[in-house]
Amino acid sequence: MPIQVYVDIAVCKGCALCIHYCPRAVFSLASRHNEKGYIVAEVTNPEQCTGCRLCEISCPDLAIYIEKTAQAGQSQDENA
Repeated sequence: MPIQVYVDIAVCKGCALCIHYCPRAVFSLASRHNEKGYIVAEVTNPEQCTGCRLCEISCPDLAIYIEKTAQAGQSQDENA
């Protein structure tokens, strides 16, 4: 099942806990700042994500969320 990883850059404070806890190196710190001046985390290797949600659980600002998406040719009911 494909997985989408999102970082809400408006909320992220760049603590890098997602980078530390991710066993698959999905994240890195971006070269840009958000509106608050923080260097934010970004998803750099989304294909490596297994959906373990360690990043989501460890984020103190709730800036990361994982979404499992339907595969091509599969209805949402089949994924439930």
